Amino acid sequence: MEIIRPLKLGTISLPDAESRLVCRTILLDMLGEATITVDEGDLGGVTGLFWKHVDLSLATLYLPKTPLRLTANGIGTPGIVILRATDGPMIVHHRQQVFTLASRDVILLPADTSSEIVLPDGGRFDCAHLPHSAIAPLQKSLDRLLLRKFHAECLPLQLLTNYAGYLLRQDHQDKDHASMMVAHFYSLLPVLAQEVAENPSVPDLPQNRVESIKALIEANLADGSFSIADVAKVEGITPRAIQKIFSRTGTTFSRYVLERRLVLAKTMILSDTASRPISQIVYSVGFNDLSYFNRTFRSRYGIRPTDLRRMSGQTGDA
Repeated sequence: MEIIRPLKLGTISLPDAESRLVCRTILLDMLGEATITVDEGDLGGVTGLFWKHVDLSLATLYLPKTPLRLTANGIGTPGIVILRATDGPMIVHHRQQVFTLASRDVILLPADTSSEIVLPDGGRFDCAHLPHSAIAPLQKSLDRLLLRKFHAECLPLQLLTNYAGYLLRQDHQDKDHASMMVAHFYSLLPVLAQEVAENPSVPDLPQNRVESIKALIEANLADGSFSIADVAKVEGITPRAIQKIFSRTGTTFSRYVLERRLVLAKTMILSDTASRPISQIVYSVGFNDLSYFNRTFRSRYGIRPTDLRRMSGQTGDA
């Protein structure tokens, strides 16, 4: 009797180079060659599960809980990949489109094209690969699902992820049992498509509106009095609607603005050839309180602004 077992890969003590090999092994046949960039630290300690059937591949990667970016080249054959992050938001760049998903939300992408996946908080990353041979009979239904975000609370989606979790958690299945479970998995895709047809989810705002809001924030970072009310006035929507947008990405308006100001300040401290006083940089990126800036900067980066400047070889002081 043929047995299908989930593979358990990696350990928490695995060094960076071997952790990258684990990721490559798991993702190669699902997303193609994938490069993972870690903003802070390295990729050491990755663990994962991988389950493969001729009609379905499933994987879970437990990545470091730090901001990281995964660039996937895509595989050489048509198919679909289903992606989910469970420990924080996920931002997917696919061709000219950008999709921002909250924790546990799901997106379906073509498997044969490149994508960039950003996990601002790192953590668990789930992936399923649906080969072309298996999805061909469902192509009409799947056309409604491709390049679309699904909220975690969507019931058909919950059933799909439960089936996937069952297959990954079982120590082994005989081939007939596994094939039956895979058939159940695929039978839920038309149900998900029907859910879309009957209850088309109206996104909080079109993606270009989200990008418009972020662009507006970028243009006004230097203005310490800039607020959510200013954004609401320009965009013609309520502050509550704006908060909903940021809530779905796992953050708030104020946290997002703070993070952008901290990133800008850090960049200026490291690159400012004129070595302006740090206090001048602080006020130029919209902070009104130097003490507050110092506290939040140290909390975010684990280092004082003055120490960062000293490490960069510049001499300006606060």
